Amino acid sequence: MDFLIKNGTVYDPALGRMEQRDLALADGKIARPDPGRTYRQIVDAKGCIVTTGLIDYHVHYFYRGTENGVNPDANAFCSGITTAVDGGSCGAGSYELYRRSVMAMSDVRILNYLLVASGGQATDQYPENLDPALFDEQKILRLFREYPDNLVALKTRMSQGIVPAGQAEASLRRTVELAEKAGTRVVVHVTAPILPLDQIAEMLRPGDVICHIYQNRGQYSCLGQDGQVLEGLWAARERGVLFDASNGRSNYDLEVCRRAVSQGFAPDVISSDVNTSSYFLQPLHSLPRILSKYLDFGMGLGQVLDAATITPARLIGRPELGSLAEGTEADVCILRLKQKAVPYEDINQNRFEGSQVLVPMMTFKGGKCMFCQADFC
Repeated sequence: MDFLIKNGTVYDPALGRMEQRDLALADGKIARPDPGRTYRQIVDAKGCIVTTGLIDYHVHYFYRGTENGVNPDANAFCSGITTAVDGGSCGAGSYELYRRSVMAMSDVRILNYLLVASGGQATDQYPENLDPALFDEQKILRLFREYPDNLVALKTRMSQGIVPAGQAEASLRRTVELAEKAGTRVVVHVTAPILPLDQIAEMLRPGDVICHIYQNRGQYSCLGQDGQVLEGLWAARERGVLFDASNGRSNYDLEVCRRAVSQGFAPDVISSDVNTSSYFLQPLHSLPRILSKYLDFGMGLGQVLDAATITPARLIGRPELGSLAEGTEADVCILRLKQKAVPYEDINQNRFEGSQVLVPMMTFKGGKCMFCQADFC
């Protein structure tokens, strides 16, 4: 099916350019509008933003394979998402099952962090074992060799109740060592961190990622006693370490985020960490709802969209997924920015009322319409 999208405000993240123009989808690719071509449907996107399909850099999509996994296609397309990265649902012991089951049956493009602990995050009843002596180096490296198109990071968690204090530094350093051998980046979960965040950041390399950076559980957050973003985190950013907001249900604090962003410590990536505990419900809801609050926190529209398009596209080695250049994959979402009161809350009982919300109107994956609001088009 071919489509002509007219009258929209087109934002191409790869170019950082926002302009009024028409966009065509032909033979599954982005194309130049052709007045001589007959299109399956002409879409009037007046008053809407037309951009690349959103990339959710942290999800849990191993549906029925883990206790916190949600249905990928049911979550993704109505949220404008065409590509998602599973945030470590699987370790070496279960990844290939995930690949041959849920991933094989889903239309949304799913890539993965591989959890460094072989058992993955199968259950919420007890955590994975992050004893570095138990990391299966041979199998981890084999999987990264065999599936370089899909495995994009090695994941670990540096949290109280997950890794013992006396083991944490050795576990993280071993994870970084394995990632170096695998030629991949490390993603570190830091909710209720067992070590100060600046100490964790100091052990990471350029291109590694800290997720849940705006959390406020336990002893440490990204803010010091003076309420200022830790100097060590600024230094890590200068070295090339990246920071993912990765909202989640239990991994985010509105007030910490507001203070950090007001100081210029905005997220490089904005992802959802969607899971069964907050699937279209507060305090997570959905990726578009999460993106919207950063507009109210003072980030520009292009900056917010970049954090869910071109930046994660580059992190997964697929920069073309953040581009609307002719000939690229026709992964496109149409968003309407509505002005209305929008409530937010977090698990710490902080509340905030936003004034605007990005609402997905239509989503295309490979040129195929995967979602359309009932009152649109």
